Amino acid sequence: MKKIYNIAILCAVILPLFACQENPVDPDGPVTGLEVEPETRTLTFVLPEFTLGEGEEAPEVLKTAWVAGDQIVVHGEYAKNQVTVTLGANDISDDGKTATVEVSGLYPYKREDCSSTLYASYPASLVNNLKHCFFYSQFSTSNAQIMAACNNEDTFQFQNICGILSMSVDGEYDGYTISTPKKDPMGYEFLQVKITDKEQNYKQYVGDPIIQLDGTIDGSELLVFLPEGTAFPAGFTVKFKEGDDYTKIFKYTDPVEIARGAIVNIGDITGDIQTYVNPFSSDIKDLDMAGNANCYVIRETGGYKFKAVYGNESTNYIPDVESAEIYWETWNDASEVTPNSVLASAAFAEDYIIIRTPETLKSGNAMVVAKGANGTILWSWHIWIPETDIVTANFGGIMGVDMMDRNLGALVATVATSEPVDPTSYGMVYQWGRKDPFTAAAEFNGEAPATYAGVPETLAEGQITLEESIADPRLLGHINNGDWCLTPNNEFWADAEKTIYDPCPPGYRVSKKNTANPFWSSDLTVQAGWGIDSAAGWLKLGSPEASVFPIAGYRDDYGVDALAKVGVRTLYWTSQASDDAKGPCADLRYDKGTFKFGSAPKARLGSVRCTVE
Repeated sequence: MKKIYNIAILCAVILPLFACQENPVDPDGPVTGLEVEPETRTLTFVLPEFTLGEGEEAPEVLKTAWVAGDQIVVHGEYAKNQVTVTLGANDISDDGKTATVEVSGLYPYKREDCSSTLYASYPASLVNNLKHCFFYSQFSTSNAQIMAACNNEDTFQFQNICGILSMSVDGEYDGYTISTPKKDPMGYEFLQVKITDKEQNYKQYVGDPIIQLDGTIDGSELLVFLPEGTAFPAGFTVKFKEGDDYTKIFKYTDPVEIARGAIVNIGDITGDIQTYVNPFSSDIKDLDMAGNANCYVIRETGGYKFKAVYGNESTNYIPDVESAEIYWETWNDASEVTPNSVLASAAFAEDYIIIRTPETLKSGNAMVVAKGANGTILWSWHIWIPETDIVTANFGGIMGVDMMDRNLGALVATVATSEPVDPTSYGMVYQWGRKDPFTAAAEFNGEAPATYAGVPETLAEGQITLEESIADPRLLGHINNGDWCLTPNNEFWADAEKTIYDPCPPGYRVSKKNTANPFWSSDLTVQAGWGIDSAAGWLKLGSPEASVFPIAGYRDDYGVDALAKVGVRTLYWTSQASDDAKGPCADLRYDKGTFKFGSAPKARLGSVRCTVE
């Protein structure tokens, strides 16, 4: 059972702090006010009293009495004049609650808004005051007990800075790591406090959150020192180490809030500890090494992991993820797709999505989704397994920057021969601004989409919301000649930077709109390297080395079972929207004899050719 009771401890889960005043003072500015002679005083340091529940005892590792050798920092305005006081046995009272010692070299700091003039911090080894200290105490510590005080004449009554999360556990463990499922701050890169004679003047300053803490266990007691105001709405998780490996795990799901000077006592957790199974075997490769994205490319068999973060963001973790699964797979053609042939498995563990391929690699595309406790899809990722290596080149600068040699999701690059285009080079198709792919044509000049295994596509009754598109990545929103999204947003894909909804892999993005570049010009037919073979179903552009594009058609927004104009027309999206209804694209129409920059309804499904960021 969880118990909360007040204590007089000071603690922090923090690392170095960089400031020690409300209004920063230039640390290199002139030092004034030190012309006075230093004072010698007999100072008394008082430890806080513990207020415990009936039958409760303070944890043994907490400081309840001064001992010889304890060191306290006393300062006025400037850290250069602070004094480190070392207590001797004769300075300490019989009960250990107070210590009285003569201290020289003191420079009191006087202000009209408070009567306190000297300030103390404990332990000295964790004090990291900067030049101008005033009435601030700054600590450099991690997961340890700290205290601070101001003087009342010659007496310092220490105060609590933080609170404690306490639990006990039987077992021989070499350490622990604690974190929360929502990535709540466990501490900060700096902590400073303001303590004066006026209680209302107490202030705490924190910054740069730490989302997990490592520590050791003293006997059977596990104490985590946390700054005031720390809150874990969804509880926390503790992993226990034996040697260098995690072997056990404890999960606590009730909300936790930390108050200054209080202990949250979880009790004995031994019976609730479970065996920890490490989901990250040595063969699992990290797909985030090149960055985070909504799409990842795989070219070898094995296991892979990537952070469960919103697309293209490295630290914005998706909250409340409970599981992951393969949602659908395609081989990009008309074959009957065998389930779990592109991906063998998908799982969620330790804030990562973990996927594995079959023992024999099968080219194709798949979608993996992260789900919450109620089965709601929270986010989805496109896994792209091409048959041949993707080549990135300039191709005569036709898009202004280096670009892929194939459409996003294509298993092979289109080649300029007299043979019909390989339909697996069509790639995937996208409604403008959406991160999730849909299948293109299954056959050369065919009108049926490629087959798939898994959750089927569905057609909404009309437009859908952004939230609906995320919760159902197989749902097509539609409206005649307009946007799939009920609330238009021309920044879903944007020119300025790669967005959270960009569908390209790490290092790539949807190409920017620039009509000065050949591919986005008013007439492709006059550009260097232009060529087209309508019988084979391709066009090319660029010199001296041309890039080849399949005339892949597109999917209109009024159905899920047919493509339009395959082998006759195609369109390629750019990142910037034309208006609330349409997105700009290269609108390539052999039947009209027009190959130029134009626009199309955002609800239409067109191709994407990714360029480097």
